[in-house]
Amino acid sequence: MSSQADLYKQLQCQKCERRLNKPLELKCQHYICRDCLETILRNHRTQAQCPTCHQALGDYKIENYEYLKPKHPISRLLASWNDVDQCTTCKTFTVVEACSQCSKEQCDSCAAQHEETHRLSESQSANNFNDFSEEENKILESIRKDLTDKEYEDFVCTAAAHLNHAVSNTAGTSSPSSRNELRTSVENIIGSTKPIYDWSKHEKFTADDIVNSRPERVKQLLRLDFTPRPYQIRMVRAGLKRENSLVCLQTGAGKTFVAGIIAKFFHILSLQKLQHASATSESTSRRFKAVFLVPIKALVDQQCAAFRKVFMDEPDSILQMIDNQVGERFESLYRSHDIFFFTVQKFANFIDAKHADLSKFDLVMVDECHHCYDNHPINTMMHQYHRLKLSNRAVPQIIALTASVGTNKKKAFDHLVRLCANLDCYNICAISKGAEEDELRSSTNTPLADTIVAVPKEENDPIVLFLKDNVMKSIAQRLALDISMMTTEKLDNFLVLEHTSACKTNDRDAIIGCHYLRELNLFIRFYQDLPLEQCTERLEQILQSSSPSKPTPFDTFCQQKLNEFRNLATKQISSKAPAQAKLQKLVELIESLHAPNHRVRTKFHTVALEKFLNQHPRIAQRQISVGRLTGQGPAEDLCLPGSQQGAVLDAFRKGDKKLLVATDVAQEGLDVAECSYVIRYEFVSNEIGTVQSRGRARAAQSKCFLLTEALSLNYQRELDNREREDEMKQALEEWRKLGTSEFRVLVDTQEKEIIRELCKSDGLPTVSNDLENSQPSAKEIRCRFCDKLLCKGSSLRRQGTTVVCKDPAFERLVNPPKTTGAKFLCPNPTCQRELGGVILLSRNEPAYALQITSLKFVMNSVEEPRLFKKWSLYQGYIEQL
Repeated sequence: MSSQADLYKQLQCQKCERRLNKPLELKCQHYICRDCLETILRNHRTQAQCPTCHQALGDYKIENYEYLKPKHPISRLLASWNDVDQCTTCKTFTVVEACSQCSKEQCDSCAAQHEETHRLSESQSANNFNDFSEEENKILESIRKDLTDKEYEDFVCTAAAHLNHAVSNTAGTSSPSSRNELRTSVENIIGSTKPIYDWSKHEKFTADDIVNSRPERVKQLLRLDFTPRPYQIRMVRAGLKRENSLVCLQTGAGKTFVAGIIAKFFHILSLQKLQHASATSESTSRRFKAVFLVPIKALVDQQCAAFRKVFMDEPDSILQMIDNQVGERFESLYRSHDIFFFTVQKFANFIDAKHADLSKFDLVMVDECHHCYDNHPINTMMHQYHRLKLSNRAVPQIIALTASVGTNKKKAFDHLVRLCANLDCYNICAISKGAEEDELRSSTNTPLADTIVAVPKEENDPIVLFLKDNVMKSIAQRLALDISMMTTEKLDNFLVLEHTSACKTNDRDAIIGCHYLRELNLFIRFYQDLPLEQCTERLEQILQSSSPSKPTPFDTFCQQKLNEFRNLATKQISSKAPAQAKLQKLVELIESLHAPNHRVRTKFHTVALEKFLNQHPRIAQRQISVGRLTGQGPAEDLCLPGSQQGAVLDAFRKGDKKLLVATDVAQEGLDVAECSYVIRYEFVSNEIGTVQSRGRARAAQSKCFLLTEALSLNYQRELDNREREDEMKQALEEWRKLGTSEFRVLVDTQEKEIIRELCKSDGLPTVSNDLENSQPSAKEIRCRFCDKLLCKGSSLRRQGTTVVCKDPAFERLVNPPKTTGAKFLCPNPTCQRELGGVILLSRNEPAYALQITSLKFVMNSVEEPRLFKKWSLYQGYIEQL
């Protein structure tokens, strides 16, 4: 029996503990499922180990591992013993048989018990179905596909109880009219799909119950439609204490669900309070109100759908997406709904127009919060928050979400502090190295590679040479302009200035010439990346739309030069000349990467690339259907209305479109779980864009590429972004080393600066001083080493960066020397540690400068003494001398 079990063990994958599926042999001669090996390589990269012997794999490319040959002993065993697998009940690896009803594998020991479970379930369901007519059973069956088995069983029980209650009220009669009423009642229940849960009967729980429970228990307590990951539960700790927090989690790690868990907890508490108040006839507060803010409209529907998994047992009406037409009607929506989903720009507009009142919300969740600086709508909204806080009005709790905090072209840590100050967040929730990092890797997909594909610059393209050396040079010479040594970027800036000057002097020829030169220069910039045919079509459309009815002689000359170029371009297009090297490389990348069910996003000039790829024979042969996604706006600007945006995204998610060409509107937030690779086609923004675009690839074994010209500006910009990405990680490490209390001091300092700036812009120069004065002094100041009481915090005075004690009682206690520069010591005879030195103030009177590293502070609001490394980190108020 033991030898047989050992044989069975050879067929078991040590990673998933299931039967080997498409087994591969490792160099250590152990075997593993292909999918399991992919997971190990993706999540552990160079630290990948064999799950059996823990030997380093050494080779990190899945394609370098071979499947077992049919005559391999393990392959023959798998073919012979096709009924050996893991029992889904007892987890034993032995001979199993699939259940005829649910197809779950069961061993002989568990099969009878498993069948009994099905029999009891069927008996209960049969009893419930006996309560319904044949027509009502058909109605119930029609919704079965929309629910899980457990949800369907719960629903049938609820419907049966509803009918039994109605029958008892009709004295047991079953007349047609009463049955019609019952049918209507059943249909009403079905119409809401899921019955509203009665939270008054739910067990009471606290925030500690959430953060200290296992994921399955949290799912039960909050009645979630998913099992939260352990790190997500840790991320809600500060939020459940009603503290503002910045949640920094990589794309796909479930930031939205972190915010959802916090919102659900407070929603449940408010419902239970309302139900208790109603039962006891006590006065009560309003329902919990929250708002979820996203950067673009396409994300409103997506994030609302994610919240429905959190609020699965609540009516859909509590969640409300806000569109353009709401305006003054928002006040009525506020009364009838609880959680609102806005674009941040619209919410900021609503606040400015007094349609919404920030102080009436309990919680504001800010997605993609790394934009909260300068004049971004998130920062504009937070300015209103700071004004409310300054005037002692109620402010909502802030939960800020991001995958990358950014650097804003500053020192990364300083930017992190400023970002937290803008968001009024002292708590940062981020993944720590070690176990948390491993946990995150095992539960999310990250791209295997993010590669820069550099294509050599084409130096002698006939189209570009003819334009520069013939057409543009001729037009510029007629205007007496020397443009021969200018790059395309420098030339564009130069022509803008020349065009402005010509408009001021009403120089008609110069206006016409600058217009032609700018459009031809823009053509060259587009032609570096896009097909000749699409670039030529655009040039023709622009110049024809601006062509005057009565051309001047100079206009006629420009048209003649344009005709010469048109003839060359027509010949080039008709000759089927190969596309530029960059476009050819794009097609090769898509061909090499694309497999059935793969989907991708590329970014740049969407209309031209979509047309080029859809018409390319090699793309068509692979049956890769291409769509495009742009931001909202008028069609003449090549934009898409909101409804079309949603349709394009749905087609991509469903696989009707296999490849999506998008502008940077797709860079942040969009959730397409099956996206297998991302190609950024000459698209480089900042370090946040580099991180965010990588996060769009969420399928297993996904990959990312930047296709750009070798040694170009974009090439160098991407290298800089990757350096800044490392700086962002180092900033989080610096935050961890600094500690919460000292980080809070730095954020407080920045918040004071924000308040000063707001007061200055609002014409309130003295309010910032009032804010500083409102900070309490330390209650007591003691010796750090012996706990000897030295003085009160109110006796401290500041002169510049020096802090002294101005208290006669302190002078009598310490009895310091009167000589400038002398040191004074702790008055405790058993301590005698140095407390500071004697200095001479500007009025030639001695004072006693305290050394903060020798002190500890008992703050009014904190029972445990506080320690500070330097006076700039001290959190109490100090009066100026």
